[in-house]
Amino acid sequence: MTSFIPFAVFSGVFASLSSVFAKLFSDTRTEIFHDAVTSFITKQEFIPIPWTIDPQYSLIAFRGTCFGLIFVCNSLMWTLFTKSLNAAPSSVQTTTVNGAVNFSVSALFGYLIFDEPLALGWWIGASLILTGTILLSRTQKEKEKTA
Repeated sequence: MTSFIPFAVFSGVFASLSSVFAKLFSDTRTEIFHDAVTSFITKQEFIPIPWTIDPQYSLIAFRGTCFGLIFVCNSLMWTLFTKSLNAAPSSVQTTTVNGAVNFSVSALFGYLIFDEPLALGWWIGASLILTGTILLSRTQKEKEKTA
């Protein structure tokens, strides 16, 4: 029997990536991120670019790529989540792992990519949500054992 955990973990990661690409598609700070990526690529000697690209067009292409990646990540997330549901003894376990990973990775990406603060209140709230999810999962397991 295949373990459901890797599928649930990667499902959560792709759900988080989908959110990142949605924010990159629509956020005003996308230009800053785009400029940093463009600057990094053009300064590398191992990638010779013999032409110049108008920054306005490359920003549109960057946003378009992010828009497409939203759908790619969502498709991968749902595929892996479904495989995880099929392999798991309980849907609550899959949802717990997926939610915890999605929540954690979203916070990490928000901090690293968008410079979002992770204040003490955020950590307390995240801990309460994850604790509640784990308690629900344990209750479900206990109900299945007694049934």
